[in-house]
Formats: sequence, structure tokens, C-alpha cells
Amino acid sequence: MPPLESRTNSRTERAAWSTDEWLRYLTALPGVAGYEHMTAPGIEASFRVFADHVERDRIGNVLGWIRGTGPEPRPRAILAAHMDRIGFVVRAVEPGGFLRVACVGGFDPRTLPGREVVVHSKPPMVAIFGTKPPHLQKKGEADKVIPLSDLYLDTGRPEAEVRRKVPVGTLVMLRQPPVGLLNARLAAPGMDDRAGIAVLVRTLQSLRDRRPAWDVIAVGTLEEEDGHICFGARTATEALAPEIGIAIDVTHGDMPGTREGDTVTLGGGPSICIGANTHAGVYEGLRRSARALGIPFAVEATPASSGTDAMDIQIAGGGVATGVMSVPCRYMHTGVEVVHPRDVDRCASILAHYLSTLEPEWRATEVLK
Repeated sequence: MPPLESRTNSRTERAAWSTDEWLRYLTALPGVAGYEHMTAPGIEASFRVFADHVERDRIGNVLGWIRGTGPEPRPRAILAAHMDRIGFVVRAVEPGGFLRVACVGGFDPRTLPGREVVVHSKPPMVAIFGTKPPHLQKKGEADKVIPLSDLYLDTGRPEAEVRRKVPVGTLVMLRQPPVGLLNARLAAPGMDDRAGIAVLVRTLQSLRDRRPAWDVIAVGTLEEEDGHICFGARTATEALAPEIGIAIDVTHGDMPGTREGDTVTLGGGPSICIGANTHAGVYEGLRRSARALGIPFAVEATPASSGTDAMDIQIAGGGVATGVMSVPCRYMHTGVEVVHPRDVDRCASILAHYLSTLEPEWRATEVLK
């Protein structure tokens, strides 16, 4: 089989990709919050394989449409997964050509010393996160987590060249290819939330053949990882005015040292959220679809904010009936985020079933009575 990167230009070949292949492709796309223009072409190309129509809105969200079969004007449902990922930007070039960076989205700093990165200069260059070795540290320093402000990037290049090629604001990403683990698991940076984008692609694929009555719009959203306002989700929702909006993200997968209820079993199906950030009718509809398909799932309680695009979908415009589904992901916000492709497929199957069985007259206000 030829390398994945050599097979990315054919829609026919992409249509036959496994979920593992989609995850490998999507996690390799660059683009942290604020730099999604580097990501969008790859997301557009992915949506075009199955969507009826693909466009990019004014601020850069990528929209893939499935046209419904009901009479116009048809109700709309949106599926939102953020296409930004965590990473770094250059904030200073220091004497000797060393780079200081700022974090975009919150990497765990304990995982960074010694890691390779790609500095997206022109042309790109490889660098490493360096810090003082234990021999040169002061007493007690070795027992502390090194903050990002004390780490630096070493490109090995002369200072003059670095200053010329790497302006402040240059994007930096971990240099970590996907790693296949036993039992079909896959580790890569960027699974949060490129796994959600993979769910959108698989859902579009299903809905292309099993047409819903509603119009369904998959949205690769901007700037979720900045942690304050989900700008892309809010603007897309206000522009599209959907009846239903479902955020697809990742949740914490099971791992040693965590308590029951804090994580979801990897490979055991997606989670469906219930709480203040979700609508009772959408929640019940997703549960019914999972049960109708015989797909296992976890119920995840989110009593306040879900920490997803749903926070801004819910309150956009006059309000939207909102749902949240999540793919279990171990080691979130590190360079080895682990997911099981089966969970991606199960999440997409539940969504496609739910959306394809929605009645045209469904209304959120009626469900609340």
C-alpha cells in the first residue's frame, strides 16, 4: 500500500479509507486556534468526498451540507467539531537564535522537555524543546515541573538565520507521527478534536446514502481551544439558525489513577452528555438511536458547562436544542492522545441514525412541554 500522503488527492481513494486512515490524515493537518486557515483546505477536501456542498464562511469555518428530502424550507441540524488543535506560537527570538514560545490551548508542560517540534517558518524547520540538564540545575529545581516560560526551542541554526526566517507569531507544532498501538488503538497529537472531524466525515458518508428529511450541516469550527468563547460555533450557529446543534468532541478515556465517573472506557463506545448544556429531547433521541443500533455508550454528566462548542451553540440567536457526544481519548492535551477508531465509527452511526429518523415537524419547544 502506498504512503498515506501520496493518496490524498483522489476522492475515490478517500471514499474507501478506513477510519484509521482518516485519523492519520486529519491529525497531520497543521493549525492551532487562530491559524485554522492552514487546516481548512484539508477539512474542505475531506468534506467534499461525501457532502453535497462545501463552503467556507466569512471567518473561516468549514461547512459541509447534506440536503434533506423534506419540503422547503427544511429544518436544519448542525454537527460541530472544532478543527483547531493545541500548539504554540513564537513570542520571542533570543540571543543565540533560541526561540521562546507561548502555548495555544494548554499543553501539559510536564510532557514537553526533549520533544521535537516543527517550526512553520518558510521553509519549515525542526527544533527541540530544551532546558538545563540536572547537573546545572539549582537545588530543588529537578523536583519541580518546568513551566513553559522556562523552556526554549533550539533549531541549531545561527541567530541571524532564525531571526530572518522565524518572525514572532510563527506557528509551532509537535513533530510526532501517529503511532499504532495494539488492539487497533491510535496515538497522535491533535486527536482533540480531529477525532471529532473524523466523526463528521463518517456521518456525512452515512447521510449521503440514508437521506434525512432535514438539512444537516457538518461544521469544522474555529477557535474552541482558547478556552473562553467558541467563536466559530457561535457565528456558524447564528448564521445557520438550526433547530438542533450537536457538538462532537473528545472526553477523557480510562487510564490508571482516575476515579470511576471521571473517564469513559476506550473502545467501549462514545459518551452522550446530559446536563445544563444539553436538551432533554436531543439527549433522549441519541440514546434511542444507540439502543436501536445495539451500540454501547456511556452517559456523561455535565451539570454545568460541557467545555465544548455546545456552550455557544446553545445560546446563539434565539437558542438551540443542543446535544453533546464525545469520543474517549486518553492523555488529552499531550502529544500522544489515544483513541480507538471503533469509537469514532460508533459515534457517527448513532448520529446518522438519529438525524435520518427526525420528523420534519420536530420542535424543541414541544419536547419541553
